[in-house]
Amino acid sequence: MKVGNKHLKAGSLYLIGNLFNNGIAFLTVPIFTRILSTYDYGIINTYSSWVAVLSMILGMTLHMAIRAAFVDYEEKIDDFMSSITALTLISTMAISFLIVTTIIVAKINIQLTLVVLCLVQGFSSAIIGNYSMYLMMKYKYKARTLLLILPNLITTIASLVAILYIFESSKYLGKIIPSSVISFVFAFVLLVLIFNKKTGPLTTKYWKYSLAISLPIILHGLSLIILGQSDRIMLTALVGASETGIYSLIYNFSMVANVVIVSLEGVWIPWFTEKMKNREIEQINENVELYIGIMTFVTISIILISPEVLRILAPREYWHGEMIIPPIIISSYIVFIYTLYVNVEHFHKKTRHIAVNTIIAASSNIILNFIFIPRYGMYAATITTLVSYSLSLYLHYRYSRNIEKELFPIRIVLKYLFFVIFFGGIFYLISGFMVTRWTLLVTLSLFVLVKWKGKIIDFVRGKERS
Repeated sequence: MKVGNKHLKAGSLYLIGNLFNNGIAFLTVPIFTRILSTYDYGIINTYSSWVAVLSMILGMTLHMAIRAAFVDYEEKIDDFMSSITALTLISTMAISFLIVTTIIVAKINIQLTLVVLCLVQGFSSAIIGNYSMYLMMKYKYKARTLLLILPNLITTIASLVAILYIFESSKYLGKIIPSSVISFVFAFVLLVLIFNKKTGPLTTKYWKYSLAISLPIILHGLSLIILGQSDRIMLTALVGASETGIYSLIYNFSMVANVVIVSLEGVWIPWFTEKMKNREIEQINENVELYIGIMTFVTISIILISPEVLRILAPREYWHGEMIIPPIIISSYIVFIYTLYVNVEHFHKKTRHIAVNTIIAASSNIILNFIFIPRYGMYAATITTLVSYSLSLYLHYRYSRNIEKELFPIRIVLKYLFFVIFFGGIFYLISGFMVTRWTLLVTLSLFVLVKWKGKIIDFVRGKERS
């Protein structure tokens, strides 16, 4: 198979997998909100937030070390995987014992069953995340797509059955128990696969290597959670839940762009790592323009069609939220851009600087929210998010340029960023004119097709990214 075809098929399958998962999450929201009480739904969402945090802590974000190990230990990658998986098992047992013991001894008023289920699912999510990174770096795109789809699909079906027919009094358990059990089943299968592939003994050499890279990323990950969630928490506390509901709907709508970002990264990251190992800087810079160009087109398209999508998704009381759509979607685009520079930092194992930069951006977001949200509500939250992500972009750009001066010329980034901001501004002039917006989208699509036709054909034939 030609390399171009490999990347194309990988990207297509990742996109399908991510669209499927997000589609399931999106389509089942109205189902679960109707068969669950607000109390049950609140417990489930709180539980999910804790699973995300515990997965990061128990797994120690070792998936980022796996990515680096494909540079330094590629020939011993299966032994590396078994060693860090053993480390994950040890850390999970130690941290879980500490948490459960503290709850029992301190007599903390919390349901111990939920804590245990949360720990099990947090561990399982870490193992699944590690193996997903392994498959991505191996270009095992079919297996990785199945790993994206199957757990969520089976969990959704099992949860609906459990809620409707088994857990009639405590319906939140009908969602939580299947999620935890099914995640663990998949994790157990992966544990067997990982340890069966090892050829050498477990070694602490890989532990030291991994922890040096991964531990700072925990702070980075927690800071990203703060960046993503603090707006809504502070809107509710300082203004009220009504504006939070509108803001959350628009924010979740902008996640459509993130589906494309994650899918493209599934192709870009292993390719970028491979080229960096061979120091093919010129080829990286040639292809990054196509990479950024695709995401720029997707971002502008989402902005132009957003009023119609909003009217399909939500009743009239949400519609005035369309005014905050461009800044929120542009924020997602800026995340995509700064990730390019974060990838450079990851390659050179500068994870401490990644964490520091993200902490600074998260702190600025909280401070700005406290100042402006009480005065301007969700409009302030929108702008503070944009400012904080822009600060993060600047910090990551500045540091990565100290490491690799020739990578990702700023003129390319600024050119496409200007296009996105320009169309974001145009939106406010033509938001009420559907025909004008859709005509502009069709014209833009034809322009992109003509401009990138040669590169797309070369990509499919395998002449690019070889």
